[in-house]
Amino acid sequence: MIRYRLSLASIFTCCVLLVACSGEVENAANQESAAATVAPLHIISSFTAPGSSSRTIRILAPKLEEFLQRPIEIHYNEGGRGGDIGARAAANAPADQLTLFVGTVGNIALLPSILTSYDVDPLTDFHPVTHLTVTPDVLIANAELGVNSLEELVTYAQQYGEPLRYSHIAPFSIHRMEFVEILGALGIEARNDESIRGSAAAMTAVAEGVVDLAMTTAPYVAPLVEANSVRPLAVANETRLSAYPDVPTLEEAGIAIPHGSWSGAFVPASTSAEDTQALFQALEYALSDNEVIAQLAELGMVAAPSASPAAFRSYIEAEQMRLGAVAQTYNITED
Repeated sequence: MIRYRLSLASIFTCCVLLVACSGEVENAANQESAAATVAPLHIISSFTAPGSSSRTIRILAPKLEEFLQRPIEIHYNEGGRGGDIGARAAANAPADQLTLFVGTVGNIALLPSILTSYDVDPLTDFHPVTHLTVTPDVLIANAELGVNSLEELVTYAQQYGEPLRYSHIAPFSIHRMEFVEILGALGIEARNDESIRGSAAAMTAVAEGVVDLAMTTAPYVAPLVEANSVRPLAVANETRLSAYPDVPTLEEAGIAIPHGSWSGAFVPASTSAEDTQALFQALEYALSDNEVIAQLAELGMVAAPSASPAAFRSYIEAEQMRLGAVAQTYNITED
């Protein structure tokens, strides 16, 4: 069972007192032996090591180990369809109170709305613990289009004479949902290039003019903006980004996309309320650390812990309703 830091510290202190009389060498050996018997906390990621949520886990892990006095083991997964592989692995994890799952907007709020074959129910198979991060998404256009705003994009699309080209990165990504909303709100026609998969490939395609538009998280976009190969047109975030102060949010433009991508922590439904609360406190501790906040900011992410597990559950319910409505409006399904 995962225990509060106070309990672990107390046990450790007692052990030290019991063996102190045996000398420093024996004391050190006993401490190493005791540490070796502590079972690790297994953290299951939705994606492979380079992914944003996986990088978040690695940033948080040292502080979680410090708080819980327990080693951390990270288990990466191929994304599958929007992160469904990791979600299934976590839902079927042993009922040993030692599993934490890091889910994303895709496999927690989006897939339940569009995949009829998705056999994971995030609110019954898991207990939500806390929101972890928010990562702004940025809509960008190839620089050679000569457009610098959404208004100019609409004018260009009307005069171009044929549909614009874009990449939504993957059929089960949040960026697909963002594009259907943006294109629908602007009233312009564009065609997705189905051959492009993944944010890195999409960024190369828009920078080289293979497609006209793309949208993904700010860390992927920043190098292209700095190289002047693309122009940022709008951001999916509550506020404008300090890096692009003149670029409006989508909500400012009248498009109801309040934020970009996000990640959150979950435990299997078999996890006790006591251990769920202990992990909430550990994550709250990690996410409030200044070094952690700075490391996340370097990746374009914002630490966003929930006020409580209950508050995070309410957030997920709202996100599922929001994305479910979009899927229904634009008839986005598994096919």
